[in-house]
Amino acid sequence: MAQYQEHPMANHEADGIKEFDNNLPRWWLYGFYFTIIFGIAYMVQYHVVGKGDVMRQEYAQELEDAKLKYKLADKKPESSAKLVAFTDAANLAEGKKMYNGEQLCHTCHREDGGGLVGPNLTNDYWIHGNSLDSIVASIKHGYPEKGMLPYGNNTPIPDEKVLQIASFILSLHGTNPPNPKAVDMAVEKEYKP
Repeated sequence: MAQYQEHPMANHEADGIKEFDNNLPRWWLYGFYFTIIFGIAYMVQYHVVGKGDVMRQEYAQELEDAKLKYKLADKKPESSAKLVAFTDAANLAEGKKMYNGEQLCHTCHREDGGGLVGPNLTNDYWIHGNSLDSIVASIKHGYPEKGMLPYGNNTPIPDEKVLQIASFILSLHGTNPPNPKAVDMAVEKEYKP
């Protein structure tokens, strides 16, 4: 049991607070000694011996794991069914409604698909291909580095809705809207339907 002074130390008073010279509690001292020992062991393990992963190495490993995970996620299973575009009026109308509405496609590609900031969707020149599969992939994954968010507004929607939008985009091919955006031959390639 620690011995505590009952009388304040002489000449140790500030603003009416009197100081005692008592020993620290043992539990506090043991915790303090533990942190010193832990700090030395940590320094030796991670910085002297170099056996542990420091934060930069852990971050690099997590990035590699994520690349592998999402690369595998993008691959389609061998048994996946081939996508078929909707051609009926009801699904195309629903696709048009989403394209011109909440998915925000029209803000970059214009309501008629002629292109503003985004490319023209009515001609044969595309950046990422004009097949149904490539359009669906473009909608789902987007191109954030170019300003296109996944799903247009970064809010996931069911696959059927994505297929409706992609089908509507395919229906715009060859419509020749007035004043379409010019083809950028540096990034766009010709894809015949």
